[in-house]
Amino acid sequence: MVHICCIAAHDTSNGAGVTRDCIVANDFGIIAHPVITAITTQSFNSIENISPVSAEIIEMQLESVLKNFHVAAIKIGMLYHSEVIEIVSKIISKIHEVEIVIDPVMKSSGGQALLTDDGLDVLKEKLLPLASIITPNRYELEIISGKNVFNSNDALNAAISIAKFYGCKVLLKGGHFDGTLLSDYLIGENLQVSVSHDRRQYIYSHGTGCVLSTALTCGLTLGLDDAKALEHAVNYTIRYFDSMNNAMVQ
Repeated sequence: MVHICCIAAHDTSNGAGVTRDCIVANDFGIIAHPVITAITTQSFNSIENISPVSAEIIEMQLESVLKNFHVAAIKIGMLYHSEVIEIVSKIISKIHEVEIVIDPVMKSSGGQALLTDDGLDVLKEKLLPLASIITPNRYELEIISGKNVFNSNDALNAAISIAKFYGCKVLLKGGHFDGTLLSDYLIGENLQVSVSHDRRQYIYSHGTGCVLSTALTCGLTLGLDDAKALEHAVNYTIRYFDSMNNAMVQ
């Protein structure tokens, strides 16, 4: 049985966060071990409250998972503040041959900050250099690359610069840009694979980034190559949100 560790906040809507990570992993036949960084109170549309878990408890959770299970990958979502990022960085810097997928959660779709200012500095300095893959949205792409991103071509250049700077791969998501035909890319040194698909008009889209990045983590963990892992992740995400939105309108 394949095991992964998912480090993220708990989302009461269950659309994103650590419980959604675990559900996605289960769909791929993988056991996911959660490390909870915060308890959030939220709906599909807004975040009402964030209660961070102490760095000490997060450290205990993560060390317990790594001590008791042989994890093939670690998927990291919302960490919220610098002390937690410091702890997570310190621990995972000591492990090797494990896929580290970082979804650099910084701001909710409603505009609420999900990462403190000092946390951003530590994220860029200590955590992102440990990444195998970084999966930013459009806003995060701009912040990490330091480049303005107005269109998909800007995004591609920003993703290439991040991949080169951190020596990792970057998942570039096409849904943040205009057009009826979207392309999702996995970019790295001497690597550029993509999957194209029609744009969907969803009533419910909370957690798309979380689902896609976790599905990609799972595909790679199961031994798929980059192109196949991206294809499976994109198709899984589309099926999930098609099903969810069909259920919500009935």
